[in-house]
This record gives sequence, C-alpha cells and structure tokens, in this order.
Amino acid sequence: MPIDATPSRSHLPSRSRFLRSAMLCATALVALGGTALADPEFVKQVKPGAGLYEVVFSPAMGRVYVAAAGTRGATDTHVLALDPATLETREAISLGDDPMFGLGINNKTKTLYGTQTRDGSVGVIDLATGKVVAKLARGEKAHVREVAVDEAANRAYVTVLGMRDTPSAIWIIDGATNTIVDTIEGLTGGIAGISLDAKNNRLFLSALQANEVVVLDLATKKVTNRYPSGGEGAINLVYDASGDQVFVANQGSGELAVLDAKDGKLIKKIATGAGALSVALDAKRSILYVANRTAGFVTLVDSKTLEPIANVVTGSMPQTIALDPESGNAYVTNKLKSVPRPRPPAPPAGAPAAAGAPPAGSPTPVAAAAPAGAPPANAPAAGAPPAGAPPAGERARPVPMVDPFGDTVTLIRP
Repeated sequence: MPIDATPSRSHLPSRSRFLRSAMLCATALVALGGTALADPEFVKQVKPGAGLYEVVFSPAMGRVYVAAAGTRGATDTHVLALDPATLETREAISLGDDPMFGLGINNKTKTLYGTQTRDGSVGVIDLATGKVVAKLARGEKAHVREVAVDEAANRAYVTVLGMRDTPSAIWIIDGATNTIVDTIEGLTGGIAGISLDAKNNRLFLSALQANEVVVLDLATKKVTNRYPSGGEGAINLVYDASGDQVFVANQGSGELAVLDAKDGKLIKKIATGAGALSVALDAKRSILYVANRTAGFVTLVDSKTLEPIANVVTGSMPQTIALDPESGNAYVTNKLKSVPRPRPPAPPAGAPAAAGAPPAGSPTPVAAAAPAGAPPANAPAAGAPPAGAPPAGERARPVPMVDPFGDTVTLIRP
C-alpha cells in the first residue's frame, strides 16, 4: 500500500446497489459454440471516478491502478488504486491538472509510468510512496500514447504517435535513473500500440495510419520488418511468445487479426465487434480479451483454437483490459458516453463573412423554380436546427447524457 497516497472513498453514488443490479440484468453472456470452456462470470462493477482510461494490475502492490483524467478541464485528476477483490478505492494519487492516460507498470521496482498527453510528457510514480518522482519529455508536446515495460532490464518504452507527415518515435526510459536515455525516430505509419518480446529484444508496433505491424530490433534500433495488420485501423496489439504470433486489434474493421510474427502471414481474422480497441492475453489460460468500444462488449477468444468463447457486456464503451495472471481475473475500464460538443455560435452582426459567402450588400440570388415534389422554398434545409433554436451568437445547450455504466471498472472471471 502506498505510504503517503491520499486515502479516497469510492465515488459510487447512493444508488450503487441499484446500478449494480441493473448492470447484472443487462449483462449478456453469449456463449459461442466450438469450445468446452465454461462461460465467463460477470462479478461486479464500480464507478470510482471520472474520465477513466487505462488500467493495470499490480500483484506486488495488491492493487488495480486506473488512470482517472476527470471531466473536461479538470484540475483534480488522479491515478486511483483499487482493491482487486472488491474494487473499492484504497488510495488516490493526485496529479493536479496534468492527467495520465496510458499506463505501464514495473512490478519489480514498484514503479508506474503514465503518458501525460496534454503536455507531451511521461510521469513516473513510486508506488511505495504514492508520489510522482519524475516527469520526462523530449521536444514540444509529443503525442505520447502507450507504455511497454521490460521488468528484467528495468526499461520502459513509450510510443509517440505521429500522423500524416509527422513521423512517430519511441522513447526509451532507464528505470534506474528515471531519464530518457535514447529515442528511436523516423517511424512512419502512425505508431500507436506496442508489445514487447523481451526474450528476442524486439518491439511489435501497430501502425494506425498505414494498417501495418512494424517490428523493431532494440539492439540495432532498426526496423527489421513491416507487414499488413490484417484489417483497418490497427490500434493495439499483443505478442504471444508461445505461438510466435501477433494479435492485432483493428478498430476500423472491428476484428482481431492473427499474424505469424516471423513474416506477417495472416493466419486468421476473427470478427469481434465494432471499434475493436485493445487486446490482452492471459497466456496461462490461453484466453485473449478484446475490448470492442463501439459495440459495447468484450470478446473472449481461445488463443490456441482461435475460436471465440463468449461476449461479455462490461459497460457502455469498453476501453482497456488488465489481467491478474494468477487468478485469471480481468479488469475492464468503460468509457462514458457523451454528447457531441455544441458548434460555436454564429458570428455577430458586422463580422467578416465566412470564406465563400457573398459580400455584405450583394443582391439576394433569385431561386430557380423548384421541381415537382420539392419542399417549399421556406422549408428548413436538411440538417438545419429546428424551430426554436437559440438565436445567432448563442451556443446551444447540449442535451445531458446520463450513463450509469460509463466511467466504470468491471471485474470478470473466465
């Protein structure tokens, strides 16, 4: 337990028992044919805080750590430490107005790394004290995204996402000194996800824009191979050493692609669900977990037979997954559904006209005769705001979204 971490009560509302019961009723466990494995069990769900992102499990600390970025513009963001059995919040590590999004953990050194994407840095937390001990950065507001940790070498690898004409990079952090000791630059294709093959000293990277998997040798710091990801929108991936295979979550095509790590040969495509975002591997039980954010459920796949086992509705928008390798417990963060931000108000009278608009004082064009069956000339255009919309210059108030199953952490057992 962190010595100096700030104690915090769970933020579950008073109606939490009702919400948990409702979620249990709404949970769909859809067993799929071709497997002898038992159906997974939906255990419980909590709402520990706002703006939940990545989750990691620490057997060394006996905690589940969750990045809680808060609501938009929040100045009181945290990493929350949950009890792995009850999901009660035991500690809250304060980050102020600089939230973490992606997390990586070294259980040997009890160190947590978090990507602080808003200002392009990586925060380092000593879990024994619950304190931020370092803040690392290179360049201006790098789009830091994911962290992979080599516990034996005491190194952390961070993806820096570059899109379009901006190349991506990998930062290499020395855990002994808490410094960025090297960077690998010039990676093309929009590097988003990362998975470490520690035995062979290489990284597998998902290239989101190029729809590729990139293989990076850490000894030479050179790309040794790149091959198609087997789908659209290669966002995250995991390497399985037992079969020398790479499993890729293709967000755009809603599927899990199974690739031969040696040459990228496509072994199988498994349709999991819309918005397949993240993938985690329970190597001990040969189970893959795929969080399908748009579809709203997690798919379990047998990593040996490559057959789906079940779909589990864990919350509104499943986002990331952490596993306890001993118990097999899986922890899933679920994003909160939200309404789109309102469009900016119309410019005030006298303001310069928008590009392409006729100049002020120009004659009003005369409309041509409407064809038969067309709407009247004074009818609102398709997609125009309805009658009663706010006057020009005023921002419309969005309709509130009440989502009891978003910003949640769900515990499921295989």
